[in-house]
Amino acid sequence: MQSKIGLIGIGMVGRPAARYFEEVKGLERGRDLFLYDSNPAKNANDDINQAELVFICVPTPRSKDGAADLSYLEAVFEKLSGEKIAVIKSTIPPGTTEAFQKKYLQHKILFNPEFLDAKFAWEQFIKPPRQIMGFTSASREIAPAVLALLPKAPFTSQIAATEAELVKYASNIHYARKVNFVNIVASLAEKLGVNYDNVRQAMAADYRIGDSHLDVLHGGYRGFAGGCLPKDLSAFIAHLEARGLTEEAELLRRDSEFNRKLLASQGLELEDMSVPDHDLVAQKKLNGNGPKAP
Repeated sequence: MQSKIGLIGIGMVGRPAARYFEEVKGLERGRDLFLYDSNPAKNANDDINQAELVFICVPTPRSKDGAADLSYLEAVFEKLSGEKIAVIKSTIPPGTTEAFQKKYLQHKILFNPEFLDAKFAWEQFIKPPRQIMGFTSASREIAPAVLALLPKAPFTSQIAATEAELVKYASNIHYARKVNFVNIVASLAEKLGVNYDNVRQAMAADYRIGDSHLDVLHGGYRGFAGGCLPKDLSAFIAHLEARGLTEEAELLRRDSEFNRKLLASQGLELEDMSVPDHDLVAQKKLNGNGPKAP
């Protein structure tokens, strides 16, 4: 598939994507690669409408009611002219790609989630464990060609866009709940006077559990923060409520409250769901409240 490629949003997802298309795929900026970000400091103000295929990597922050704010995504589609292949990489509630496809019939819209940690975004982008392409009925036939442009992965899947959106949310909610659970285990280990790290290593040896998210002091504090898990948990709770799944939403709301209290016990507040991890650690040090190691 030979196309002029555009990237909108040069942040944690867009930055490694731009590097991949330049360094690995050999695209030349301004000729067959066009970058755009509203932040002047990013030095990305290309004419994105020269691209035929556009990857959208804009934020979907937490709105006042907890749901995902899709206004940045909406603004992107208002900017696109002509007929594009639009690949959304932003985290969006299930059903969003289909809704945008119905609204913007001139485009073929896909959803391609990313599963990146800020610290290892480049390494994880070029060597992903899974590569998922979600399609609508209008974009289904071009999904294989777009998937072929991206880094290869041991697991690849072409599924309905709504299924792919649910994969992204379900993954992040699982990580959040896992962090909460191991903090409970770590607190119990402390009460019992035993070494949590020994428990952790034995748990991680089970391939069904693995070592991911078992470090209760990841980032220098206990609990989860950063730009993904808190806002995605909040958005998923709002989505469940909107679908009438109130008991399920309440269960996850208790997860959110548990995490808030855990952070508060270390002098941390999570009012801004997009605060980066390193800023939280700095705030912790400023407050003079260090995390309690189990």
